[in-house]
Amino acid sequence: MGMFVTSPSGKPRPTPYMNVTPLVDIALVVLIIFMVVTPMMTKTFWLNLPTQDDSKEEEAKPASGGNDPLVMTVDKSGTIRINKTVLTASELTNRLPRMLAAQRYKVLYFDAHDDLPYGKAVQALDASRAGGAKSIAILTESVLK
Repeated sequence: MGMFVTSPSGKPRPTPYMNVTPLVDIALVVLIIFMVVTPMMTKTFWLNLPTQDDSKEEEAKPASGGNDPLVMTVDKSGTIRINKTVLTASELTNRLPRMLAAQRYKVLYFDAHDDLPYGKAVQALDASRAGGAKSIAILTESVLK
């Protein structure tokens, strides 16, 4: 962006120009900042699905006596149950660590009614996480009727 203009006396005047080096420097610094920050903003969600062979093997195994898995269900009205025992959110955080301690596999299975609002399901999951459930498996087939 510039032009060459002569003065009335005929002497050439300096040509104005734009120095783009600082602009490029700033653009590259901003690009590097975005490249460093972007991987930190991603959230991961690990999903382990059983294969067909695993499900057939599990069906063939006999049920273990007395060590039933912990299944937390939340019905349409928001009532939380663990293996058919009705609990409130505060009771859940107090009793869940003892229930998990008695289990061989420290997994809490979760099932919610299809018409349950998403917020109530998340509140139940948060209460179970506060109660010490480190591994929560979401059931793909509903156990609620």
